[in-house]
Amino acid sequence: MNESIQPSAEVSQTAQPAVTITDTGLEKQSKSDGQSGSDEAAKKEQPHEGISRKAIWPDYFARLGQPDATIWQYQGYWKDTFNVWRAYYTLVFGHPIVTFHGMRRFYTSLVYRTGTEEMGKIAKPVFFILTPFLMLLTPFVSLLAVAIAPPLLKSIGIEFPAMFKPFKFMGWANYNVMLVTMFTLHSYKHHKMDWDPSMAIKHSSKIFWNDFFTENLPEGHRATIEYAVITDGRINGEIPRDSFVIKPATGGGGNYLRTMTWDEEAGVYRCEDPEKPADEASSYTPEELKKWINDTYHGGSRTRAVIEKLELAREPFPVSSVRVMTFNAKDDAELLSAVFLPAPEGSNSTAYFDLDTYLFNYEDGTLGQPIRPQSDGKYTGTPVPEMDGVIEACIAMHNKLPAHVEISWDVILTEDGPVYLEGNIMPPGCDYKLSIFKKWENFQYLKGKILGALG
Repeated sequence: MNESIQPSAEVSQTAQPAVTITDTGLEKQSKSDGQSGSDEAAKKEQPHEGISRKAIWPDYFARLGQPDATIWQYQGYWKDTFNVWRAYYTLVFGHPIVTFHGMRRFYTSLVYRTGTEEMGKIAKPVFFILTPFLMLLTPFVSLLAVAIAPPLLKSIGIEFPAMFKPFKFMGWANYNVMLVTMFTLHSYKHHKMDWDPSMAIKHSSKIFWNDFFTENLPEGHRATIEYAVITDGRINGEIPRDSFVIKPATGGGGNYLRTMTWDEEAGVYRCEDPEKPADEASSYTPEELKKWINDTYHGGSRTRAVIEKLELAREPFPVSSVRVMTFNAKDDAELLSAVFLPAPEGSNSTAYFDLDTYLFNYEDGTLGQPIRPQSDGKYTGTPVPEMDGVIEACIAMHNKLPAHVEISWDVILTEDGPVYLEGNIMPPGCDYKLSIFKKWENFQYLKGKILGALG
């Protein structure tokens, strides 16, 4: 452990604009269609207000200019494989007690989150026995799991998560090892605070986050509107004659997420999501939609779902969201990073994709450099005067949830103010696992800071 290690300083707090260069569940309806002239006017009209917080990593862990620098679905370079396995085993052999308690809590929490409360109760004693073996074998188990998971899911008729489709074999295998490494550290804090793994069910629920935002957001900020909760296919609430999104209450990566728009003239709901299976219907009468909900969100990990308003991003933004990552090693939350995420053209969601990702210019509160080389950089320089308030709200809320080391907050910037969708505290939504393959120094800094704070 070395607490003197500092965050990488390769990118300054002001990410410089570029001309053509550039990981939860976020859904919004665009209000802007190719308005290049109005986009430029909007940039000039709005005042530029800087962001008062300094980000630990304003570059969002990225290797700037690398085509897959911003995303989960990186392709498993051999040098990254070395770093990922190195990070894992230096934690296991350098801090075996920390690893045992953290990994045991993490795997148990994962069972609670992806299974049922009864399964989680069974998992608690089981992982006391299994964790020493998992400490030694997790990278190899990951290789095996990636080899058998895709055909297994297909054979039993489970929708393959869209976010994993771009992965290559080593990319997915390394992703799993990074995830276990960072969440072992994350869950060691749970152990130190005696935070029960069963809480993973509650804190992974979009219903929890909606209630939490309603109670804790400052004036001018709000939670997204929740129309109904679905439990075992039964709808408690209303299906509005409006645009809305249906998504599982837990889980991420856009799996089983659908957006619906109401066609008043035809009397049907339409779903044009490019991510949905090709053989799935694109229109539903109200009764057909109720049946589809009952069939889709019933049993397994989809026992509960929510129906939420499809929020509109303000001009000049397309379908988009901002992600704010906050970090709390012990008592006081800090800003880790913040990025702007525009969705691909034609989509109503940023939950699935290899996204065009923009950094922020912290000094003047505008959108900065896009990370992906193929980006056209069209939003660089756009003022985001709301960002300082959004970041302060996220930090204040993180301090009310001190058990979590990192929270990734998903926010839509609307005409009526910032709208908060959820906080991500479990995989795949938490972003700080990406630090390992992006920059080794970042992983060392995180490990040192967490272990230094917790003892």
